Amino acid sequence: MKQQENAALASIDLSANHSHAQIVRRVPRYARVLELGCAGGEMSELLKSMCQASIIGFDKNPQLAWRAQRFCDYVFTEDLDDPHSLDALEGEKFDVVTLTDVLEHLQHPESLLERIKPLLLDEGEVLISVPNVAHASIRLELLAGNFAYEKAGILDETHLHFFTLDSLRTLIQQCGYTITDMDCTWNDMADNVIAEYLAKMNLEATPEALAKFHEPEAMAYQFILTLRLSSPEQGDDLLGRTQLKPLLDSNLAWGRMQNQLKTQAQMIRGLEIQLENCTNQLQQLTQDYQRTRAELAEVHATRSWQWVRRASNLWRGTLN
Repeated sequence: MKQQENAALASIDLSANHSHAQIVRRVPRYARVLELGCAGGEMSELLKSMCQASIIGFDKNPQLAWRAQRFCDYVFTEDLDDPHSLDALEGEKFDVVTLTDVLEHLQHPESLLERIKPLLLDEGEVLISVPNVAHASIRLELLAGNFAYEKAGILDETHLHFFTLDSLRTLIQQCGYTITDMDCTWNDMADNVIAEYLAKMNLEATPEALAKFHEPEAMAYQFILTLRLSSPEQGDDLLGRTQLKPLLDSNLAWGRMQNQLKTQAQMIRGLEIQLENCTNQLQQLTQDYQRTRAELAEVHATRSWQWVRRASNLWRGTLN
């Protein structure tokens, strides 16, 4: 069973359009990882299997923390908004600290970013994912005057902060970090869906208007950032040069998806043709069978057939 689980994990595409996959593929092999907000260990399992990482996890939900112990070396049950939540790690150092969909749930995200600084090795990195409140779907809802909380997603009812790319970069800069890599998961809306939203507000879906909803910061669903502590010589320059780069990855992913859908559509069409041929063959065989049966019935009704049957019976009787 364990071998089957490992094989299933090894087959996961780490280039997938998912925050866990994007975070895991940025973690070096054999890294010492501090996973803040480890939940039930879903990403911990990937880190352990793919990176052979040693993992210390934190989560404030005792039930989730208990589940995460299957994959973490140790799990603390702490509220990350508590200024003393990381005190037990004093003197510890980590290659990587992960904050996967965590900052938006905190009252004071800047406090946590400050408190993890002493826990980083000199070349240590902080990997974060944060939902994008400026996604095209939210922009359209705001145009209609709507801002309704949901059970999950960007407007999750448990979110205490909402970030755009600019506000996230400002927070990171103020906390003394430099962005060394910036990417995103993406969810590009179809033109006809955008047009339907705009039509409800009597707005025209011009090519220029549609293009605005396909810009990188409108397609981004979650921002994925790699951070390092700023050095005096870096200042804010690198932060200013770092640009969101979802388009190439998005186009590649979209192209793969389109090719997969095209291949699946061709396979389905091929199966439909085979089914049509089988149906036609079945109908032809049924017709042939019915016609042969009718012809046999006519033969059996003739006097010659009845005479042959009587002669055959007499012959069998003679042999017996």
